[in-house]
Amino acid sequence: MQLYRWQKECLRAWEQNRYRGIAHVATGAGKTVLALEAIRRLWKQFPEASVKIVVPSIPLANQWKSALMQENLLIGELPGFFGGGKRDSADTRVMVYIVNSARDALSNHIRRELSLGHHVLLICDECHHYASPQNKRIFDFLTPDVLSSGLYTCLGLSATPLQTENDSVLLQSLGQIIYHYSVEHAVQEGILSPFSVCEVAASFSAEEKGEYVRLTVEIGILLQKLYAAQPGLKELNRQRFLQAVAHMANIAPEETAAAFLLRTYRRKEISALASSRVHCCLALLQRLRCDDRVIIFSERISQAEQMAAVIRRTMGSICVLYHSGLTKEARARNMQLFRENSVRVLVSCRCLDEGIDVPDANVGIVLSGSAVRRQQIQRLGRVIRRSPGKAAACLYHIFILEAAEDPAFLPGLSSCEKFSLRYDPAENDFSNDLYEYAGARLLSGAKKQGMSEHALRELRLCLTEGLTRADWLLTPEALEKSLTAAVGTHEKNYARVMAKMHRELSFCESLHLVSD
Repeated sequence: MQLYRWQKECLRAWEQNRYRGIAHVATGAGKTVLALEAIRRLWKQFPEASVKIVVPSIPLANQWKSALMQENLLIGELPGFFGGGKRDSADTRVMVYIVNSARDALSNHIRRELSLGHHVLLICDECHHYASPQNKRIFDFLTPDVLSSGLYTCLGLSATPLQTENDSVLLQSLGQIIYHYSVEHAVQEGILSPFSVCEVAASFSAEEKGEYVRLTVEIGILLQKLYAAQPGLKELNRQRFLQAVAHMANIAPEETAAAFLLRTYRRKEISALASSRVHCCLALLQRLRCDDRVIIFSERISQAEQMAAVIRRTMGSICVLYHSGLTKEARARNMQLFRENSVRVLVSCRCLDEGIDVPDANVGIVLSGSAVRRQQIQRLGRVIRRSPGKAAACLYHIFILEAAEDPAFLPGLSSCEKFSLRYDPAENDFSNDLYEYAGARLLSGAKKQGMSEHALRELRLCLTEGLTRADWLLTPEALEKSLTAAVGTHEKNYARVMAKMHRELSFCESLHLVSD
């Protein structure tokens, strides 16, 4: 295999750490290729070694099985499968395990291999899943003797950093973090697509806002009661605070803690399911290019189904659903329709956040989402994979202006261009002060130069189309390429106008003007 620089460096660090360690690698940058090369190198050293690969889901298990067969690592053999109703022989040289099935069996399988004096390579994909009390049972085989024997080797893979107290389990079981390869690095080196993030501000309806404010007041009163009863709660971080309150609610379900949790959940639900999210998402879709490949991420199945119904009713049969409420066959069929471009929009829930390879999506819309960094990283990773013909990607993050949610998507992300939009539900339209100011300057200059009314109408149309897209943020080189690739008069005009807007906006920013 042709390896990237980072893969060579990571493998070197893995070998120097006695074939153990955890690699944090951006989604789409080549974690699977790294692991396949690790298998190949280990077999050169220890030909008898067996390989155990643990994954969190059936789709990811299938992708691993396909990758193993495509790379022809197992000449004359097939990889085994353990989970999803299938139980291949534990003697299979390479076995792919789904973690729910591996909890009770994997440790026994590894103990048997070690007792025979065989080397074992344990690959834990999306390894941050395996620190929970249930999943960490896959490491029950580990003893001081096993760790010192030299027979046990391992590789942990994750696109997201370790963040919880339980993650010490992973460090003890898989070894130290040996390599970190971020989204920023992958974009700079051309492994992932350059991308933009647009933070889109929407608003509650009057009824939703009233309910949200009422709940906020009640939550504040209940919080003060909790602090009065348990002053130590003030010293806890958010995660520990919620754990402590949940424990209190279990002991006394009718008391303050339970009331606090109930209202907190209800307030979060009002924000997540705010009606303007669906209207805003539809308006964005209608303003994107007709050949954009779009994934819409939602938190609730009900919201995903509502979104898909609205799209079909308004724009026709351009979308399919992908969520855990569908049968396995329906999910596979819908994914195939998206892959082969029979539809261009995939409306999903959390089951698409990890492990599903969708290489040709260039637009993501976060209809509703949590502030969990891991989830945000995974969602971004779904749309920034490289694929033929993809110049750049854009992720739209819809947030409710009046809600207690962070408008920033992945705060601190430095490898992308960012812009903001304000959605007006009454007008069903978007605004950005900086863009509109630059556009007005461009129109004014065109009028002074005596541009015809026909040409001015074309200019206004191009400016309107560009408002909700990220083309004006592209580099001059990328804009020149888009002009060269443009087909038809209007597309060429649009590319020229975006190049001019790029220059105008650069001038406006030099004056320290800011957008809303």
